[in-house]
Amino acid sequence: MAFYTSEIMTGAPATFKSPTQKLIYERLENSGTPYTRIESDPGVSMDDCLNIDKAFGIETVKTILLTNRQKNKFWLYVTHARKPFITKEFGASLQIPRVSFADEELMKEILGTPHGAATPFGLLRKEAADVTFVMDHDVAAREKIVLTDGDACGFIAIAINDLFNLLGRTPLLIDNPAEILTPPHRQN
Repeated sequence: MAFYTSEIMTGAPATFKSPTQKLIYERLENSGTPYTRIESDPGVSMDDCLNIDKAFGIETVKTILLTNRQKNKFWLYVTHARKPFITKEFGASLQIPRVSFADEELMKEILGTPHGAATPFGLLRKEAADVTFVMDHDVAAREKIVLTDGDACGFIAIAINDLFNLLGRTPLLIDNPAEILTPPHRQN
């Protein structure tokens, strides 16, 4: 079965799947920030992301919400979609103890998104005010970035500087030494 991606669109969807998604599009529209978007099948695997990359002509990113053992400090990390995440390297880059993935309950509470839909746009929520925003240096150097719109079936392409302006903050930049994984070639 083929992976569905819509044509590239502008403007907000007719209906919203969550309050966070509504907040994202309201902020984009009210600020006049230019963006394009697509709707797709859920984009959760590496192969799914390749289909989304192809639709936009831009590589997607992976967004991860991390927490400490006490679950009282949080980091939202944006990296390459095809780079492995190694907690030890992340912690060493920021000189912090090891971290772990936030569970779905915490993601919903802080970002207002389920697993598979984490997005820097979640930092617009007041519940995410104390989350530390972290990004790979080379991802921050891109002209444009592709992110979920708070749902695993919605993706937005936006200029990186427009994203930072919309969020009202810039990330801490780190160098992720992990190698980008090449997806396996599919045979038909």
